[in-house]
Amino acid sequence: MRPICFTMIAIWFWLRSLIWILLSLGLALASGLTGRILSALSAGAGMQHFLASLGTFLSVVVGIIAVLNAAAGLGVWLMKSWGRILAIVLAALSLATSIRVLLHPHPLNLIRPVVDVAIIGYLMVPSVGAKFS
Repeated sequence: MRPICFTMIAIWFWLRSLIWILLSLGLALASGLTGRILSALSAGAGMQHFLASLGTFLSVVVGIIAVLNAAAGLGVWLMKSWGRILAIVLAALSLATSIRVLLHPHPLNLIRPVVDVAIIGYLMVPSVGAKFS
């Protein structure tokens, strides 16, 4: 039987994946709209191409992050060792990007770093690691 903490961690990563997917779609839409606006304004074709390419690149990168978060959630859900490792790595990377929260602390901004620390700490416990195959 899957411990409830594993289920909660999997759901956390799936929710993060959903947010990244929405961000990726927003970037793709924004880059397309920017290209159309610049085209309508008869701005230089070089700038239009650059912004469209940049938007596409960022959208793909964010999409990859979304897929990695979804995979981490699935790996933890299935109690696979690769899922545990991927979840720890993604939580650590998320924690590293949360350093700016220390400069401007706000109670709502502390949720993600606290959850990331809890995930890393929980998944690093030897008895928890032993449950993953």
